[in-house]
Amino acid sequence: MNKIYKKYNPQHVPVTPECGLIEEDDCAQALSDNSMGRIETLSFPLEIFPKAIRHIIESLHEYENFNLDFTAASFLTVFAAAMGNTWSVRFMTGWVSRPVIYMVLVGSPSCGKTPPLQQAVAPLLKLDGEHDRVYCKGMEAYRRWERMSANQREKHSLPEEMKMPPRKCHVVVDSTVEAMIAAMRDNPRGVLIYKDEIDSLLSNFNRYNGSDEGYFLSLFSGTPFKYSRKSNNEHIFLTNPYCSIIGSTQPGRLAEQFGGKRLMNGFSSRFLKVYPEIKEMPSWKDTAMPHEILEEWERIIRIVAGINPPTDQEGKADSIELTFSRDAKKRVIQWKDEVNNKSYSETESDAVRALCGKLETYLIRFCLIIQVMYDICGESGMDEIELKTAELAIRLTEYFRNMENRITPEIDTGVLDIRFTELLGTLRDSFTTSEAVRESLKLGISESSVKRFLRDGGRGFLKKESHGRYRKI
Repeated sequence: MNKIYKKYNPQHVPVTPECGLIEEDDCAQALSDNSMGRIETLSFPLEIFPKAIRHIIESLHEYENFNLDFTAASFLTVFAAAMGNTWSVRFMTGWVSRPVIYMVLVGSPSCGKTPPLQQAVAPLLKLDGEHDRVYCKGMEAYRRWERMSANQREKHSLPEEMKMPPRKCHVVVDSTVEAMIAAMRDNPRGVLIYKDEIDSLLSNFNRYNGSDEGYFLSLFSGTPFKYSRKSNNEHIFLTNPYCSIIGSTQPGRLAEQFGGKRLMNGFSSRFLKVYPEIKEMPSWKDTAMPHEILEEWERIIRIVAGINPPTDQEGKADSIELTFSRDAKKRVIQWKDEVNNKSYSETESDAVRALCGKLETYLIRFCLIIQVMYDICGESGMDEIELKTAELAIRLTEYFRNMENRITPEIDTGVLDIRFTELLGTLRDSFTTSEAVRESLKLGISESSVKRFLRDGGRGFLKKESHGRYRKI
């Protein structure tokens, strides 16, 4: 495949990583040491980024005291959103994936979630400001045409028919599904839903339309779908919908936002969650970060967002499709067989099994994003997914698995606090474990949660009569 875009040329970026990042040789050795079995990645693997982007993330930590995990996750999601539908990756004949990411930063109030989000999204919002000025001029011309009579249009050599200009954008802040789908219609490349507080998006689900949540379940896979706008009897068909999501929330809201049915139907597992251990508020520093460092991030995003995909004979845009090298594909298959399949078979929890499935989806997407990042920054000349890229993507995938394991107790605890009374009300005075599990699933409580609830004595409301049988007190 011939390159159709210009490589990023860093002007201010040092060639060596800073703030204690491992060097390339050390990275390769670390990956080799973990080539078999599960990788215990407890902090965000910054080595997935090329040096140019790594330096920006580290500098924000050094000068502004930004949390590394929050910053890295935000930069990853924004880069993927800038890619949009322009790139895709084919893993198997019928499996073509695009870089869709649903990301949530989890932390207590005032722990430093918002600044990394704002800094990462800033270049896309700046581009949107430029697009908006063009849109406003186009709307002025359209309104003038609309006010004219047919004779006046002919006199000024204006067309008989004129359409309203589309509103080009990269970022959507409106919480309604209707606004989001209209934005995707006007922006085939795709959009990023950016919500500082993700609750403003999730709380709108099912408020006006019972299918809102279903649209986001479908959007994650990028499958074509139709949408009817009853307000103006308009029907929208999206052949390649692209929508990524990023926002933040607090631990105490996780059960409400991602527990219950959302834990069981795969909605929760679609969202990658970043929940680092933070015990103190971020401190302030009196050092000033060089302005050119953030200019580098804007420059990178502008290059990515400015690359247009090739077109077919009919003039329709197609994606730049990457494939896996033989070694990279073998490594991904090895991870599935030896790590992910094992996690799936060792659990009886449907929620954990749903997570295993979504992690496989994300692994392929991570391979695409990481390869394009290294390519754009001039640190890889390959047009296919390399073995090193696959290794880095596996480390990133295992990081998010560990994050989910850290978050699950927060979700399960909150669900039981809300619903265990209802569960007890549906059970007979004496009941078995299987009966409790069956009733709990109807209420959206996971199997692992109800078993832990029984083991703990139902918080003082239950007494164990015999193996597998309990009685209400």
